[in-house]
Amino acid sequence: MADDLMKQVGARVKRAREARGLSQVELAASIGISQAAVSNLEAGNRPMRVDELVAISRTLGEDFDYFIAPTREQRGPVGVTLRAEVADLPIPDFAAAINAFVDEIEDAPFPQARVTVKAAKADTAAREVLAKAKLTRPPIDVQAVARELGVAVFSRPFPNALSALILRHGKNAFIGVNSHQAPVRQRFSVAHELGHFVLHHADHHFIDYAGSPEGEVPGYDWEHERAANQFAAELLMPAEMVTRDARTTSLPRLARRYDVSQEAMGFRVANLGL
Repeated sequence: MADDLMKQVGARVKRAREARGLSQVELAASIGISQAAVSNLEAGNRPMRVDELVAISRTLGEDFDYFIAPTREQRGPVGVTLRAEVADLPIPDFAAAINAFVDEIEDAPFPQARVTVKAAKADTAAREVLAKAKLTRPPIDVQAVARELGVAVFSRPFPNALSALILRHGKNAFIGVNSHQAPVRQRFSVAHELGHFVLHHADHHFIDYAGSPEGEVPGYDWEHERAANQFAAELLMPAEMVTRDARTTSLPRLARRYDVSQEAMGFRVANLGL
């Protein structure tokens, strides 16, 4: 199955390269590998990692799932956003995890959306969600937030490198979160994906394989990833609540009260200037 997938991916790379009018030499130069490697890749004879396919998809102007999604007439285009550290994950493992998840949830119902968000800024949008969902004390029920937004959440045993993903279907979405990871990390991953959903980050793929798995690291400057982290931080650790509680509560107790990791709460306290 892995060999068949790599031949499929290779054929699609070749088709996209030729459609762009690029030679194998030009594609090789743009992504930093040899022409022979591109030739073997297109023939399905060379293993490929996620980061290499990301570079190819950007160079050739094709969405990431164009190369790995199964060809099914009944399934329309699906936007994919990933919360992961997946640079070195082999493409067959990566594709198998995503496609198995899609197969499993394809006929699952969406919850009815009761909350729509008008704000465009990450922190403002998170506060709007909290207000409309009437969530006023920690810990914030991120699963309830997802339901209010019309997003279904599933916990699944993904490869360790894959923290979470969101599949967008029109005005709704499915989130898959890695059941092997700590509950606090799962909560932040779901909140992060909800940030992509609420902020309408539907025009790109996001493969987050750098930085901290939780919280917003100072200086982390990928625009949409930063915005999704800001949304998640404000949703799970609202500034008003944390500012109030930080006066009388230690960092470990704050983390337990808000059901987040000490790392995430440490970033939040620092970023709030507390």
